[in-house]
Amino acid sequence: MIQKKSFMYIASFLALTIPSTGRFVYGLTLTIELFLLEIMGILLNALVTKLKFNEIRTYFVTFFMVAITIFFRQLLVLTYTEIALNLGFIIYFPTVSVFLAQTLFTDIEEPLANKLKTNLLSTMIFCFIIIVFFFFRDIAGYGTITFFGKNHRIIEKVLTNPDKIGIFTFFASIPGALVLTSITIYIFLFLRNKFRIISTNGEKK
Repeated sequence: MIQKKSFMYIASFLALTIPSTGRFVYGLTLTIELFLLEIMGILLNALVTKLKFNEIRTYFVTFFMVAITIFFRQLLVLTYTEIALNLGFIIYFPTVSVFLAQTLFTDIEEPLANKLKTNLLSTMIFCFIIIVFFFFRDIAGYGTITFFGKNHRIIEKVLTNPDKIGIFTFFASIPGALVLTSITIYIFLFLRNKFRIISTNGEKK
């Protein structure tokens, strides 16, 4: 079960970080979408379960997840066209992400409040790691920080002279993203194993 969860996080992280341009605003957009899908997915899943449509639950929730994603994309097209164009098909990745599949379609029955608390907490931690990842790539790889601006435009704050970035531009490339992803996953798994060991030793005492 633990190995399955580790694979889930790694696969989801790779799907959301590697194909996208390493700009902070793109990472923030993907995490907002992921968080929105998680909330709506849990609520829809609870509604279907309450109505006892268990046989079509997966199809029903998946259909609305795709519909919400399309709506989110159209909203981006109207507000920040550049983000929608640059992300392209990547906008659909959070929908099919195994991260969502593993949190929404579990057979464990628990109160809605508890499920929201547990799943949203893990989603917040996951989104925070992704945001830090894109934040570092934007600063180290481009010497800038990007964010949502006025008049439907992306604002770019130049922090470092591009000529002085040097070797750090490597992190703006896909190979650099893969290296950074490997480091991030290693740190995440290392810390998680450490916390598990500490909690296990605490229970034995």
